Amino acid sequence: MKKVIFITTLLIFGFALHGLGQTVYSSAKGEKYHTADCRLSGDAGPLTMAEAKKAGKGACEICKPNDLGKAKLNQCTGKTADGTRCKRKTANKNKKCFQHQ
Repeated sequence: MKKVIFITTLLIFGFALHGLGQTVYSSAKGEKYHTADCRLSGDAGPLTMAEAKKAGKGACEICKPNDLGKAKLNQCTGKTADGTRCKRKTANKNKKCFQHQ
């Protein structure tokens, strides 16, 4: 019984840390944080969700980065200008981020 409680506690703690360790995107002057494929992310740089919340930033109401764990994400299949594969993640069915649609 103690093993079950211990394992359950570890799983709950692990999922909580995973949510705070999620990568989101925000600009230095922006008040919101976004997913990688949000059309409003602009020149945003990556940071963890915990860092964004600590900086007082709120979640974008269009891309809903807090719901990110609920959607299956794929790496964008688009190519960048230099011919390499795009590194953004997307939940779109066509597997392309907003820039490559």
